[in-house]
Amino acid sequence: MDTNRTGTDDSFVPPAQHVVALLFLSVGVLLLSLPMFSGAFIASPYNDQFFSGYALREWAAVQTRALGHVPLWNPEMYGGLPFVGAMHGDIFYPTAWLRLILPTVTAMNIGFAVHYVLAGWFMYWFLQVARVRWAGRVTGAFAYQLSGVIGSYVSPGHDGKLFVSTLLPLAILALVVGGRDRRPEGYGLLACTTGLALLSPHPQMVQYYLVATGLFAVYVGMQRLPQDGPSGLVRGLGAALAAVVVGVGISAIQYFPFYAYIPFSPREESVVADFAFSTSYAIPWAHLPELVLQRFAGETFSGTYWGPNGLKLHSEYLGLGVVALGALGMLDRQRRSMVRWLLVIGVLLLLVSLGGATPFYRLWWSVVPFVKSTRAPGMALFAVSFVLATFAAFGVDRLERREGRSPATAWLIVGALVLLFALAGVFEAVAGLLAPVARAPVTTLAASTIRSGALVSGCGLLALAGFAWAWHHRRMPAAVLVLGIPVIAATDLWVNAKTFWNYTDNPQEVYGTDPIKDYLATQSRPMRVWDLLYPGASLMSAGISQWYGHHGNEIHAFDVLNGRVGMDLSFRNQGHPTLMELYAINYVLVPVGAVQDSLPGYERVLNNVTTSIGENGDVFRRRDPFPYARLIPGAITAPLEDAVRTVLDPRFPVRQVVILDDAYAGSVSPLESPLPAAMDAIVQMEFWQPGFMQLAIVGGAPRDAYLLVSESHYKDWKATVDGRDTEVVRGDAALITVPVPAGAREVELRFVSPEYTIGKRITLVSSGVAILALLVPLAMRGRKPRV
Repeated sequence: MDTNRTGTDDSFVPPAQHVVALLFLSVGVLLLSLPMFSGAFIASPYNDQFFSGYALREWAAVQTRALGHVPLWNPEMYGGLPFVGAMHGDIFYPTAWLRLILPTVTAMNIGFAVHYVLAGWFMYWFLQVARVRWAGRVTGAFAYQLSGVIGSYVSPGHDGKLFVSTLLPLAILALVVGGRDRRPEGYGLLACTTGLALLSPHPQMVQYYLVATGLFAVYVGMQRLPQDGPSGLVRGLGAALAAVVVGVGISAIQYFPFYAYIPFSPREESVVADFAFSTSYAIPWAHLPELVLQRFAGETFSGTYWGPNGLKLHSEYLGLGVVALGALGMLDRQRRSMVRWLLVIGVLLLLVSLGGATPFYRLWWSVVPFVKSTRAPGMALFAVSFVLATFAAFGVDRLERREGRSPATAWLIVGALVLLFALAGVFEAVAGLLAPVARAPVTTLAASTIRSGALVSGCGLLALAGFAWAWHHRRMPAAVLVLGIPVIAATDLWVNAKTFWNYTDNPQEVYGTDPIKDYLATQSRPMRVWDLLYPGASLMSAGISQWYGHHGNEIHAFDVLNGRVGMDLSFRNQGHPTLMELYAINYVLVPVGAVQDSLPGYERVLNNVTTSIGENGDVFRRRDPFPYARLIPGAITAPLEDAVRTVLDPRFPVRQVVILDDAYAGSVSPLESPLPAAMDAIVQMEFWQPGFMQLAIVGGAPRDAYLLVSESHYKDWKATVDGRDTEVVRGDAALITVPVPAGAREVELRFVSPEYTIGKRITLVSSGVAILALLVPLAMRGRKPRV
């Protein structure tokens, strides 16, 4: 690997340099985190944590403590969906452990703050092993930690992205330790890091992580080629690949159920397979000036976003000063080889982040696995930030060595032009030209944001120019340069990031108790509500099952039956009388005034009640409750699309006939003519919890029939009827259906995931291998006698 040969002796390193570096990297995060100390929650109405993240995590913590294990089935929204297979956030990532011992809000706040510190700290240590001086290490760490896309993850609540971004520099460090230094613990560290990245869980981010680390592994191997020869290159790459395989094994507990679920989900390629979907939320050309100008494209939450995407909750600002330092670092002749390889990584992932803006993405979309099931390629920018931060660290090294001509003049000119253009309104005018016609008026509202952002960026570059000039002309002490350059770079990025750290002052405003939640908590479970009042899936935190919610990876059959609109979380068939019966919707929650008189078949039980979200609402209860489970006497088979059309037909006799999936292997008796009468047999729910039901047919089934249950069918549901194993089939397009013979009295349903069981075993073995690979070489090295 390229090394740093210092060309001057007048450098400065602070005492206790690593402690000082950690303090530097913690102060900015601490300032951004101050509202947490007064109980605020790092979420806002535009935040995924606000709509569903908190509710999912609180529910999982409660259920894990109650069940003694992670729940495998989530019955609380969309009729139910696999909890592990559908991915409900950081189920197995270490942050989940915090929620078992701390309040969920506190644990989530800590998870965000700590990972920002770690992102900078891991970057610092990567630059340490890359032999960068202290000032460069801290500057590069700041440039990565607070880079626009990373520093703004808190705005949309994307903690999974933050986890992977945090781990990328640690993985690159591991490759340097294992490949360059030939220390086997590096590969153990790579395995652990890759496993954690996969458990984030954010597979799309991990894909970009693996591309970056894979290319860097080739670079490290090529650097050793003269000494080790081709066989050494093969051994090094093989060790890196083996570490990644072990890392994948660590994640098996999550990914075995996930891959098994894909064919049943809306992300299955035959369901999506749409280029427009896959390229949505890429970085459009109109956003590119924001790479060097703070908040140029604005944000949705501030009402200043004018670009072509649906919304924008994050930043793409790389830092004008960081880009300037990066350009200086790219000219570092002592690191020429490393710069070239990093440039390849950066350009490749920049092209990915641009999505359909270039022809390249069509090739990427066609040949790279799983890309057709993903969208928002703009998130690949985090790897570009890593490359640029590394270049910026190299640039500070060159500046400190007084290598080549001073960049002060060029930086002064560019900074002055940015200030001049900002004051003259040039950047607002450019935004007006780039904005789509429908959003052009927003650029007027965004004018002050664009202007102030450019002014901050320009001032930051001018400050760097002043430091570079003074240092080059030997008019500045080394300590001032070494401590000042990181502060200037960090301040520019910190000011930008601060806009995106939005809080809910009191989490109880959304998740606290209120008369509606208290009333529903007294109703016997299982029960399900049609909620038109509370945001997202927030009722899940109170253990209240919703017809819909906020997730985006629900079972595909549910989407088809309920008429999901594109990839939006809206459904055209909500409120359909047959679906309300099938899903046992016995409660409807509406804002006050939404229902003037009454709902047919329902009675108002709570009127004009103030809720935890500050809105007043009404509760309607079904007069004649729909049963959660009932016997249906007749059945036919049909493909999913035909079943949906039939079920939605107002003439469909929902209590007399169930439509079974045409893949059902059992025999179906021809329908009687006339149709058999609806059955009066009562099905009682003896016991119910997520993933397990015990039902009793009072008096026994009077004839052969089909037990229809108001939860989503999935392949992992297993049934016994009076102790005998029985097939579970999809009925009425989406629901659990169990054939029962005449006289049957007891039915037990249990959610059993073989993929989870196998994956758990692989995870335990792989984790043991990775930990041993990390610790044993360290222990052996510590036992070697000193000479």
